[in-house]
Amino acid sequence: MSMSPRLLRPRQTGFSPKNISGLIGWWDFSDVATLGPTSSGTGTVSNNGPVKYVADKSGKSAAMTQSGADSVAPTFIASATNGLSAVGFDGGDRMANAFTVTLTAETVFVVARMTSLSASNARLFTQSDAGNDFAVSGGYYVPFQRSAATEAIAGYTDGALRASASVTYDQWFVACALHTGSQIQNRVNNGSASTFTHTLNKQFTRFSIGDSLPFGYGVTWRDRVGEAILFDRALTASEMNATARWLGKKWGVAVA
Repeated sequence: MSMSPRLLRPRQTGFSPKNISGLIGWWDFSDVATLGPTSSGTGTVSNNGPVKYVADKSGKSAAMTQSGADSVAPTFIASATNGLSAVGFDGGDRMANAFTVTLTAETVFVVARMTSLSASNARLFTQSDAGNDFAVSGGYYVPFQRSAATEAIAGYTDGALRASASVTYDQWFVACALHTGSQIQNRVNNGSASTFTHTLNKQFTRFSIGDSLPFGYGVTWRDRVGEAILFDRALTASEMNATARWLGKKWGVAVA
């Protein structure tokens, strides 16, 4: 007796960022088991209460924390979108970590939303070293910040906004900042890339969501953040597409 061709096909396994090499950071605010109301570790978070800890799901132990007052911590939102939890930033909140890595290429994904009330140049995802994070020269590169006062996000380096990609106010988006080592490529919802020629070869010692701690050069983000994923290399087109589409399905965002 012959078996059904469907039964002969290999079983499909679920996608995970861990399936892709180079994963060095994964902060998922929809996974409540990774969150905590204090900076000391995971614990029970309350709706509209502070989130001061989010574990790193990459396995690199680079948790994002906030050790200050509740007023500078993002707020837990139990059902933010597509049935998933997220955190809300009010323009004065921030989370950061400290780990050292030299990046000659990278890929960053962020799932977020932006309100028209967000400050010009508000930083969504920042990386810095021990002395300067303003991205004015020498290989500095901020993957995501609001592009001036427009409905767009961009990278920031060499003293200016680069590779601006449009978003829509009050709508969730999946953004990808891919740096090949010689070029910035920014995409929103897996659309066409906005590009800028730039060389990346820099040791970073701190990463943050919502601000440019510890230096305070950037302006804090306003509105919601669901997830951030960091790779220490430029993903291939197929890897980037798979990750963006997985995030889009997860968060209910239409991606190309």
